[in-house]
Amino acid sequence: MREGREVWITGAGMVSPLGGSLEDSWRGVRGGRTGVARHPRPEGSSFPERFLYHGDVAGFEEPPEVPPKLASQRKFLNRGSILGLHAAKEAVAQAGADPASLPPGRKALYIGSGDFTRLGNLDFYAALRQTAGPGWAEPAAEALNEAALHQVNPFFLLEGLANNLFSYLSALYEIMGPNGSFSSLSATGSQALEYCERVLRLGEADLGLVVGCGCWSSPIILFELDGLGILSRAVDGAASFRPFDRRRDGFFPAEGAAALVLEPAEAARARGARPLGRVLGTGNFQELSPERNLAVPREAAGRACREALAEAGLPLREAAFILPHGNGTPRGDGAELSALRELFAGEGASPPLSGLKPYTGHMGAASDLGEILFGLHALREGVLPPTPGFERADKGLEELDIPASPRPVRGGAFLSLSLGLGGQASATLVGAP
Repeated sequence: MREGREVWITGAGMVSPLGGSLEDSWRGVRGGRTGVARHPRPEGSSFPERFLYHGDVAGFEEPPEVPPKLASQRKFLNRGSILGLHAAKEAVAQAGADPASLPPGRKALYIGSGDFTRLGNLDFYAALRQTAGPGWAEPAAEALNEAALHQVNPFFLLEGLANNLFSYLSALYEIMGPNGSFSSLSATGSQALEYCERVLRLGEADLGLVVGCGCWSSPIILFELDGLGILSRAVDGAASFRPFDRRRDGFFPAEGAAALVLEPAEAARARGARPLGRVLGTGNFQELSPERNLAVPREAAGRACREALAEAGLPLREAAFILPHGNGTPRGDGAELSALRELFAGEGASPPLSGLKPYTGHMGAASDLGEILFGLHALREGVLPPTPGFERADKGLEELDIPASPRPVRGGAFLSLSLGLGGQASATLVGAP
């Protein structure tokens, strides 16, 4: 069982392909919309059709206004960090908390990032093309250096750092307490949430900020994901992203960010804050696959769920629903659903499941926190959104409850599962206020 102070989620923010705020994004989900769209093929490229489908955020090309002392650092922010900063500002504003009122050492910051958009050769393309000529001959080193000096942003390496946003936010809000900057792909947001909630619960900080952000729609990332064989072939356009369905063949990537503010309940209550939810239990496990493939090992996923339930002291039957990782890959979804089926058999309960990633696209490090925020809205409204495109499950998994239309739900908690390449599994049990 958990020990320590009660901790509330008092602020939340989100920037996604569905909208520039959490409320806009949730309205998109409730309206059955998707932020995934087909984008024009870049001029001169030979990108395959599947590369053209992704979720992009409109209207957030620049970071929000910041104090003059940080103005010079704005040029270091990469795409994911800009989105993360917008989400963090929304979360802090919604919480109504004043970070400046607390000593720097009593504030905590945990970031999950997965944006490497400036790594690769794209920054050097113009210089290479100019010096290599129409036949793409090997350029002379002196000529390439001269061209690069004038055409390559000298800060491109700084923009590719994984702790880009972490450095900026710590300076913006003068956070000098417990902290961490993680970069473990899809599971990193929920891992950051676990750490932040723990340090507040154990009395090591009095305010916590958690952010997950990333950009998975840039060309370099598209080539990497395609090389792993986990992108959808886009046979049915944007509707091809259909977790748990027999026809699934992968996902469409996206960019986005989600943020949460955490506070001890006593302090939040004293200033009249309204709680949005609570973290009731967490579980994190890693399992190596002897098959040396990218499938999610079943044991790690099942153990993470059982650990989260045990830490909360809550039986599965009291969970209103489960939000699986659901990235739409044949092996990944199959292993995850098999793990959940075994969990249900042991617990004697089978809550409904919903895969939410097709609404926004897979936002990488932002998806798990974003889905937790969607789950809190679903609890509050008593309606679970359906999994887009789901019709029929794999043989042997037909008994799982995967609604194809909005489902009324009742209960005070839900389980969110996030899985990463190489066997990562992170489960978070989240409760209503």
